[in-house]
Order: sequence, then structure tokens, then C-alpha cells
Amino acid sequence: MSENILKLIKPADIVTLINALLGFASIIMIFQGQFNSALVLILLAVIADGADGAVARYSGFGVLGANLDSLSDAISFGAAPAVAALVFLLDSGIFAWLAAGLFLVCGILRLARFNVTGKKDGFEGIPITSGGFIVALFLLVKDYLPDPYVKPAFGLFLIMISILMVSTISYPKLKHPVILAPMGIMLVLDIMAFYLGYTEIVRPVSLVLFGLVFAYILVPIGRRIYGRSE
Repeated sequence: MSENILKLIKPADIVTLINALLGFASIIMIFQGQFNSALVLILLAVIADGADGAVARYSGFGVLGANLDSLSDAISFGAAPAVAALVFLLDSGIFAWLAAGLFLVCGILRLARFNVTGKKDGFEGIPITSGGFIVALFLLVKDYLPDPYVKPAFGLFLIMISILMVSTISYPKLKHPVILAPMGIMLVLDIMAFYLGYTEIVRPVSLVLFGLVFAYILVPIGRRIYGRSE
């Protein structure tokens, strides 16, 4: 017998739904021309994505949790970054549609594979949260690159992240507070600086975050290449 869906929802599921709403709001803001605001909402969704697991550990896991998490991630870290990428690359013609579409498709495939064969001790391929996170960070720090090279560099970067999401490279789950605490503090600082109007702080903090996430992405690749060469 089916149950009332409201009875199945746990506190962690509410946080997960907030994640989805942040992704939805990000897409709306992109079309309203509030590009940086849309990117910052993706950063907020990263916090919500991490918070739902913490809430679930204290309040219990619901039967809807895993499916809700994947559906929300598809919106916040798949669709929202893909739309942002499309808008940013729009004057590149068909390449913009192909690159943004590839990112979205690879993100969805990555989520589907995890739901079927998810590893308990790590990830196979870049998690979609990391993929959407670093795409948003790239667009926040894009002004550090010389103007003629920004869009080609971003297009190639988007393709690389898309391929790595569906790769078989193993990535660890970051659990150590020595790593997570500084990143969390910087992420909150970045978001607060944006909304408080200290926009001159946003780019440098986003650049540091970009470097940390990029290092997370590159280290397993380097280990795999180095291991093959031995």
C-alpha cells in the first residue's frame, strides 16, 4: 500500500530539496542576466549538498534520500552549470551547445552509474558536485585570464571535466576535517562576501577554492599515470 509522501520525508530530505531549489533559482537568475548571482547559488547548493548528509546522520535516513539526492544534484550541479556554460559560450555557436550538452549528459550518466554501482569508500570518476562546483568557480575567476583565451580555455576545461566525470579514475571521499574545515570556511566567506557587497574578495577566495578543487581532481590522475609508468 502506498504511503503519504509527506510521511516519508525526513529532515535531510528537506535540505536536499533546498539544494534542488537553489539549482533552479540559479538557472532563473542566469536568464535574468544575474550571472554571478547564479554562480554563487551553485556554491550555496554545494553547502546544502554537504549538509543533507550531516543532517541525515543525526535525524536518520529516509527511503527517498538517495533518489532525491541524485535528482537534486542533476539540477544544481548538472543543469545549472550547463546552462551557465551555454550562456557564457553562446557566441561560439554549435560548440557552446555541444560542450554544455556534453557536461549535462556526462553528469547524468555519472549519477546513474553511482546509483547502480556506487562505491562506499570513494568515487569512480569526479563526483558531479565537484564538477559543477569547479565549473562555477572557473566562471567566477575567469577575469584572471587574458580575454582572447578565456572562452577557448573554458570550453576545453568543460570537456575535460565532462570526460573525467564518466571516467573510471578513483577519487577519495574527503572526510578529514583538516581538509574540509578550511574549504568550508572559505566557501562560506566567499558567499558572505558576495552578498555583503565585498565583491573584491570574491574572486581571490574563489581562485583559492578553484585551486584546491583542481588539485583534488588532478592528484588521482597523476597517481594513475605515474603508476602505469612504473
